Amino acid sequence: MEKIELTKLFKEAAIQTQLRRATFDRLQIRPSTNYRGRTQDEVFFQKQDGANVEFEIVRRMDFEPEGVFEITVVYTIRRTLADEYVNQDVDFREQLHKMEAKDFNFLCGNVFSLMSLQIAQLTQASNGIPMVSPPVYCGIAAKPANE
Repeated sequence: MEKIELTKLFKEAAIQTQLRRATFDRLQIRPSTNYRGRTQDEVFFQKQDGANVEFEIVRRMDFEPEGVFEITVVYTIRRTLADEYVNQDVDFREQLHKMEAKDFNFLCGNVFSLMSLQIAQLTQASNGIPMVSPPVYCGIAAKPANE
């Protein structure tokens, strides 16, 4: 199946968002160790219920090597299909594999901004300095340090 244009797949309706969980684990910091922060996003198809489609969005922030903290924020979004796609057999998992970063930003609306704010609030409450993660889709793998 070819990639479906998202502006045609979903109605121009409000995207329903729900915070599922946010976890913040402070880890030990080893003196004289250089840490490299990573932000990774994943989007998963959850279910289709008639015209409604649910996705789970997960943002993880951690460090390489492991230390400082690990944060995971999980949201669920619900989108409404355009009438012409309601009774069609759309493989949403396959569609997710074909998406580019701009597609994820469109699909998820402002969820990445909400996650960025949540992370900034958690880190500020922990040490007084907010760590702001990108308010856009970051992809599922951090680039190696040598790239």
